[in-house]
Order: sequence, then structure tokens, then C-alpha cells
Amino acid sequence: MLRGLFLAGSVIVAVLALIASQWTPPTAPRITAIRQGRNNTVLFLTNSEHGIANVLVAAAYTLLERHPEVKVHYASFPSMARKLERISERARQNRPSARSIVYHELPDLSLMAIAMRQGGEPTSALPLHPPGHAGVKAIIRNMPSYISPWSGEEHMRLFHKFIDIIDEVDPSIVVLDTSLRPAIHAARNSSRLHAFISPLTPIENFPLEQPYLGWLWKYPVMGSGIPFPVPWAKFLENLYINIQYYYAMLHVSRFTETRKYIASNGLADSVNWYNIHNDDTPFFTQALPGASIPVDVLPQNVTLTGPILLSMTPAEEQAPVLAEWLARAPTVLVSLGSMFVWTESHATIMAQAIADTLAWRSDLQVLWKFMKLPYDTKGTTYGDEFMAPLRPYLESGRLKIESWLEVQPVSLLETGHIVASVHHGGAGCYSEALATGVPQLVLPQWLDHYSFAQLAQNVGVGIWGCPEASPWWTTACLRDSFATILGNASSNAIRNKAKYFSEIAQRDPGQNIAAREIAKLATSGY
Repeated sequence: MLRGLFLAGSVIVAVLALIASQWTPPTAPRITAIRQGRNNTVLFLTNSEHGIANVLVAAAYTLLERHPEVKVHYASFPSMARKLERISERARQNRPSARSIVYHELPDLSLMAIAMRQGGEPTSALPLHPPGHAGVKAIIRNMPSYISPWSGEEHMRLFHKFIDIIDEVDPSIVVLDTSLRPAIHAARNSSRLHAFISPLTPIENFPLEQPYLGWLWKYPVMGSGIPFPVPWAKFLENLYINIQYYYAMLHVSRFTETRKYIASNGLADSVNWYNIHNDDTPFFTQALPGASIPVDVLPQNVTLTGPILLSMTPAEEQAPVLAEWLARAPTVLVSLGSMFVWTESHATIMAQAIADTLAWRSDLQVLWKFMKLPYDTKGTTYGDEFMAPLRPYLESGRLKIESWLEVQPVSLLETGHIVASVHHGGAGCYSEALATGVPQLVLPQWLDHYSFAQLAQNVGVGIWGCPEASPWWTTACLRDSFATILGNASSNAIRNKAKYFSEIAQRDPGQNIAAREIAKLATSGY
């Protein structure tokens, strides 16, 4: 049987390889002559969504603190303004000679706002879908909106704004996030030295650079939840998802008019995910060797920094009352990301699982970041009946429910009081727990969440909770997941592996590496 599967897979790979050869995308265009800018001047051009921008903000903050000779400019959407003010204030507190970030506000065309307008769910900030074959249609339908959701007119409006900012600042280097396509166009068309910082790992950024069409058969595609190495039982499914996914990403119908429009305005560089990097472009990814899927080929000029953390202020300073509560007992942090809102079904299931866990472990307490779904498709919401099993623990103080955390989650992890981080599988959450040595219980919801859920389990620093039911859990599987991460025989191994990688990550933190290298590149100006 295995031989037959192998032969069938080989034939399919050969056929798909022939097809793939017809639409493999071009590499990123090269800048033949870099236009020098002002020495020691760095310009960040980024989106404002936390999961994308935090690694870039962390690098900017570290430049302020550790490289005061560098002047930092930052252009982003309006919601980023206050955050940048806070990091400037903190940098000056820690180092009086630190400069403030010079902020340049963009028109209110943030990636998330446009993506939601073009097809996001009206009752949730994320279009939830299951992993693998069952969710591939949702992946194909939604992912393009989050890669480059702007219309041709919006793309050019942002492009010209970025050109104006680049001309005004005249930076020696521009630092970009990979999802802000108009900024990438502006940096290239200005002939500026530029670099990328990505929260994702090499296999998400460089699948097509892998030899022998490895992207097609060897590596699991984002959103599949398939482990690495790909099991024989998942081989054909992985092939099927990969070919659908990559073809869709390169032939997105909604980009046709955008491509035509920007081409008519002189931008020949097409809109897709796979022509961002070339060997002349510095690229930083917060992957930690051993804690990410190993790739056969890591392109030149790519630096694996390990976790890049935005950790400015201890929890005791940001929220002293909460920090005092955390110190009372080992705490489980349940926080499924800034964009997740709780439906009645999700809330009811989680509430019962938390109640059962607190009944089982009388020494524990739980901090639950909970934001109720504001309305459903009928314009209504639900009551608080789901909280009934939790009331004894709220009254005793063993449970805190907060709609918003006034403290950075990474600062909570750094207290040493968090014994498990229950999160959604964002790259930032995975890396923050990895850097702080906190075991992870991952409850993925969409796309790359499934990749990081499976990665946490493969590496041994956590588990994927309710893999058969994701993203719609059951009380029983959640309760079992809590038991696995907190108390059964495997929890010691998970804690030990989490501690091991934390020690490696803290030897030279990723934000220090990225800032140090960017500061060196910034000396290339006049």
C-alpha cells in the first residue's frame, strides 16, 4: 500500500511540477544603484495591526534605547500613533539621551480596515475556518484580502504618500513589513536601501526557494495543520492543498484590476506574496533554530534572530494591582489575540473548561482576557448565563476576567507567575511564550495559527488543543488539553523544553540583533 501511495505521489508531483513551472513567480526586482540618504536615519513603513507590526515596533524601540545615534522615523496608520508615543516616552525614561520617534501618519487605509470592508465577517474580526482540506476554500477566499487588500486607487494613494515621506526623511535605510505592498513599491521606486522584518518563520516566507519543488510536497502549507515531516497519510492531502493555495495566491481575480491600474501608473512590479525578497535585501525573521521548521535553503542575507519582543515596562509598573494578584498563585493566561471576540458557544465551552480546571487544581488561578461578541447576524448579543459555573471562582478571587489588558502580554509572561499561555497561535504569541519559557496551549482559528499550533507541538514547547475540533472546541477536549499542559506526565517534558529554548533566546534577544544590524546598515548614508 505504501509503495502504491509513493508511486501515485511521485506521478502527481511530476505532473504538478510541470504545471508549476508555468506559473512560478519572478524574484523581486533588484535596484541597480542605491540612492544614499542621510547617515544614521532609519524610516519604518508598516501596517498598524499588532501581530504584523510588533516585531518592527520592537526593533524601533530597541534602536532608541541602544543606538541613540540613529534617528528613527516611523510611518503608519492612525491607530499606531499612541503606541509610538509610549515607546518614545519609555526609551527616554530608560536612557535620557534617547531620541523620540518622528511619526508620519498615513491616510486611514489600514490593512485590517480595508480587508474587513472587502469581505471580513461582520460579527467577528477573524474569518474562522478549520485546518486542512476542510478549510482550504476559506483560506483561498480570505487570505488575498490580508496580503494586499487595496484597490488600484488606494494602492497609488498610499504609494505617493510613501514617496513623499521617503523624499522628506531621506533615510539611509527603509525598514518594511512584508504585507504593506504600496510601501515596498515606494522603497524600490525610490532606489532606497531597504530591509524586511517578519514575524513568520522561513518556511512561510521562502517556500518557493526550496529545491526540488519542496514547497509542493515536502513542507506543509500554511493553514493545513499538517505536521513536518509530512506523514505519508497526509501526503496527497498536502499536495492538493498546496497546489490550490499557491495557484490561488498567484492568480487572485480581485487583483487583476489593481495590477492593471498600478501598471498604467508606471508600477510594473506585480502584486503577489512571492516576489518580495532577493539576495540584495536584508531580511530578518524571528525564527529560532530548532524551534521552527528547518528549511533546505535559507536565502542569502536572511538573519534568524529568534523572538523579537516588545518588552518595555515590567508588569509591576504597568498594572501594579494585577501584578500583585498574579503573585498570589501560579496563573494560567487565556488570551486569544486582540482581534478575537467570544461567541456564546465559545464562551460557554471555555467557561466550563476553566471551572473544571480550577476545581481540579486548587492551587491555580486563571486570568481570562474576554471580549464578548458585540452582535450577531441578527444584531443581537447574548447574556451572562454562560458564566454560571465561574461565579464561585470569581467570588473567591481565583479568576479574573478582563475585557482588555492594560499590560503587555509579554510582560505578564516575564513575571514568572504564568504557568501556561493559552493563545490562538499567532506568530507573536508563539515567540513570546518561547522566549519566556512558558508552556503553550494553542487554540488556532485560521491560517498561520494552525502552523504554529502544530509547530508548538512538534517542537515540544506546547500542545495544539482540540485539533480534531478546531476552531470550534468542546468542553471535554478543552478540559483534557488543560490537563495535558498543566498536570499529566507530559507536562514536565513540555516545561523543560520551554525552559531550554528560553535560555537560548535570551542569550542575545532578537530585538537586539535586528536593531544592531539595522543600525549598521543605517551608516551607509552621506
